[in-house]
Amino acid sequence: MANTSRTLAARAYRDGKWWTIEFPELSSPSPGGGEHRIMAVGQARNVKEIQAAAVDLAAVWLDVAESEVDVHVTIEIPGAAAELFAQAKKNEETARQAVSEAARQWREAVRALTVDGVTQADAARILDLSPQRISQLTH
Repeated sequence: MANTSRTLAARAYRDGKWWTIEFPELSSPSPGGGEHRIMAVGQARNVKEIQAAAVDLAAVWLDVAESEVDVHVTIEIPGAAAELFAQAKKNEETARQAVSEAARQWREAVRALTVDGVTQADAARILDLSPQRISQLTH
C-alpha cells in the first residue's frame, strides 16, 4: 500500500523565550462544546527546531507516522524586525531597479558617443571608464 502524505500549513511566532507553532486547520471541538475549538499548538526553543516540532505535532495530532505529513511552516518575524525587514526588502528592490536603470543609461551614453564617430578608446577617456568597461557596455 502506497504512503500518501498529507500537506499541512503551520505558522510559528515568537512567544516570550519560545517559538509557538500553530496549525489552524488542525482543530477539534472543545470538551465543553459550543463554538470553541482546540487548535493544534506546539513549541520550539529555537528556529532550528521548529520544523521537526511541527512535523511531530502534526503526526501526533493526526495519529500517523511522521513520514505521512509534509509541513510547510511560515515563520513570522517578531516585533520591530518585521517592519525593518519589509522596508529593507523594499529599499533593496528600489536599489536594484536604480542600478539597472543606471546600466541602461551608461550603455546609451556610450552608444550616443560611438554613433557620433567617437572611438571606444576616446569614449573611455571622456566617460572616465576603462576600455574594458566600454567594451562591455557596447556588447
